[in-house]
Amino acid sequence: MHISIPESEELVDETSTKNPPPKYVSYRVHINGTYHASARFSQLFKLNERLTKQYGKGCMEAFPGKSFLYMKPEQAHFRRYQLQNWMQKIGAQPLIVQGEIFQNFLLNAQKEVQKAPEEDAQLEIFLVNGKSVTVDILSTDQTDDVLESVIQLIGMDPDLTYYFALYLVEDATGKVTIRRLQDFESPFISLRRASAENKVMLRTAFWNQVVAGPLHADPIALNLIYIETIADIKKGWIVVDDDVADDLAQFRAQKDRESFLKIAKDLKGFGCECFGEATCSFPADGSKCTVRLGNDELSLEDESGKEWKFKVQRMRCWRTYTVEAGVEMEFEYYFDPVKGAAEGEMKWVKILSPQTIHVAMCLQFLVEEMLRVRKKQTIKKPSDRVGKFKPKRNVQNKVDYDFLTSSDNTDGAASPPPKMSIGAALGFGKGPRLSVSLSDLMAKVKAEKEESIHTDVAGIHSIDEEGGEGKTADTHDDPDDYDSDEDDDKRAFASMAGL
Repeated sequence: MHISIPESEELVDETSTKNPPPKYVSYRVHINGTYHASARFSQLFKLNERLTKQYGKGCMEAFPGKSFLYMKPEQAHFRRYQLQNWMQKIGAQPLIVQGEIFQNFLLNAQKEVQKAPEEDAQLEIFLVNGKSVTVDILSTDQTDDVLESVIQLIGMDPDLTYYFALYLVEDATGKVTIRRLQDFESPFISLRRASAENKVMLRTAFWNQVVAGPLHADPIALNLIYIETIADIKKGWIVVDDDVADDLAQFRAQKDRESFLKIAKDLKGFGCECFGEATCSFPADGSKCTVRLGNDELSLEDESGKEWKFKVQRMRCWRTYTVEAGVEMEFEYYFDPVKGAAEGEMKWVKILSPQTIHVAMCLQFLVEEMLRVRKKQTIKKPSDRVGKFKPKRNVQNKVDYDFLTSSDNTDGAASPPPKMSIGAALGFGKGPRLSVSLSDLMAKVKAEKEESIHTDVAGIHSIDEEGGEGKTADTHDDPDDYDSDEDDDKRAFASMAGL
């Protein structure tokens, strides 16, 4: 996690009852290259006390002392530098960063800066083919809450949720990724602060193809991988050999996704993230290389096509820091002995790119997955989260699901929405299905009872566990119900890539 406090500002305490209200210095905290929130010294002081109590002083950088006199921003320059070092020490320790105390602090700080009430909202989530789906959320929902809502909405197996993640991308094409959204932030708030053309995109979040087995058993997950592979081929991230091009085209025409992916997984670039051109210190200072990460290695390819690969297992550490030209990342790598030398040596390799933050984050996620696979641990599931979360359900009569039946186009061009219901788009029926909670249903029944004493409330006690009305003797199966046919699950997302 790259944390910086590049500036501070003087604000007025609007909550104070004093006249005139006192002033205070607010420190602007940037995380992973983006402004996240502002915090007062007193708030950071309390955070330090809680973290020290939880993890001990040995894990914390020395926290700057209090001052008895008020300091203006220009006078608090050294204190800002100390606070930045303190937060950077925290950001370098995954145990603290992923802990509940620090996560809640960052999330609440972002909510406080937003200065807007928690309210129902809609967030548009894009796929790699440029199509999108709109999900109902709360404006302050954190990333994992939104991700679970999206997965529930499209009908994927919930246990596969965290094989995917939400990313903030430059535009609907998804060619440039700004960063992966973290659970200490609200995607709705983060997108509102971002540039107008920025989007939130759903993409895979795993690196080792060995763990992808369960995804192929789910038709929705399989299609998401399939259209992502096609998108990467069109972007040039996956290099298609001439001897397999015809086979890929044939399997694509036959809608044989399994066979298509079986061939694609052996192509150069499959399962890799491409970060575009960067200025590197290897093979020489100022070298222009294309950076890729995947298959447990980071590769640099120059303009002539020559490629150098760096095994992640040989990296001792890496770090990011701010320079005049942007954010730079460097990693310390063990190089094999040169001819005539008895031992190899450790050297630093530097990378400067518009996506440096994203490179560093992906490297961190890759290492975490490598450790998890080595320990034979499974990827987390929604049921593993502390507490119980129930994603909000879409209750609109019409939802634009054109991405399910449109072509797998990656240029982001919009197409007229089809005139069909959710059920018809998914292959589950002919009309929309509305989800009603038990409390809402009971309130509705109570209101109807007050209007007329003749209201039939015999069905009140036949509410099933999903929050819908149970069947009575006079109840017939709804032909538009999602669960009207078990085989419908196998057809889910069958048309998503337009094949």
